[in-house]
Amino acid sequence: MIRFAHGGRPPRLWWVVALLACCLNLGAHAADLHTFWSVKGAHNTVYLLGSVHVLKPSDSDLPPAALSAYAKAKALVMEVDLNDAAADSLMESGLSLEMLPEGQTLAAVLGPEAYGRFVAHVKALGLEPDMFSTFQPWFAAVALEQQELTQQGFDASAGVDEQFAQRAAADQKPIIALETVDQQLGFFAHLTNDEQRRFLLYTLDDADDTTNGADAVVAAWRSGDVAKLESLLGQSYAQYPELFRMLTTDRNRRWLPKITQLLHEDQDYLVIVGALHLVGHDGLIALLEQAGYSAVQH
Repeated sequence: MIRFAHGGRPPRLWWVVALLACCLNLGAHAADLHTFWSVKGAHNTVYLLGSVHVLKPSDSDLPPAALSAYAKAKALVMEVDLNDAAADSLMESGLSLEMLPEGQTLAAVLGPEAYGRFVAHVKALGLEPDMFSTFQPWFAAVALEQQELTQQGFDASAGVDEQFAQRAAADQKPIIALETVDQQLGFFAHLTNDEQRRFLLYTLDDADDTTNGADAVVAAWRSGDVAKLESLLGQSYAQYPELFRMLTTDRNRRWLPKITQLLHEDQDYLVIVGALHLVGHDGLIALLEQAGYSAVQH
């Protein structure tokens, strides 16, 4: 079994979203804003922070405005509760979603040409192809992307989500989950073998740009360059509109009622989701504005 760099756990779905974003090059943009908004309710404020799920430890400082919002917040609202024991035992709880059915192999599912490309890429990373033999193609793709970023110094434990989850655990601040781990894994696990094969090949095609793209995404995130992030969102999924809809648009619309409900309470909340969920005409910021709320970027 593969040993994953962040504590031995396999990557969650937010790894996938972040890693896909890292496949494209974005230029840095100087600005005085962050990927951070506030929305006023009748008696409270809901803050929304766009997360980069993987960061280099040397570049992992958090936006001061978000730290201030955390101090005021009654609870964190996150994609999943990273402090939940069920989420931490992902390998056991979600194993069937990551593995091929008994009797199938990755080589057979991919076919000779695609598997040959996969093997060459795996060996270039210093890994053994047999480690992936029973994984579904989507999970093999995610594991490869994670390994590439890990070798370049990126670490999920330094990411925005993990840092805030650790603070919440230390402060005994509750975390409200927008979805479950099994729901996250299910988005990919229920793709057809052909869809998963194309996804893995797409990952291999963009492998050379992974590191440069990751650095640029972090730069755009730090500067609050919403236009760049929105451009990334569209380009990254241009070849996979159905996948884009499942991973972003559909999830945003499922999350929206939970977030608007918080705006009717008396205490503040800090919502932390992948930055790409907040931008674009189907992003949570636009959806909140369409619902009549005013979002202010800080």
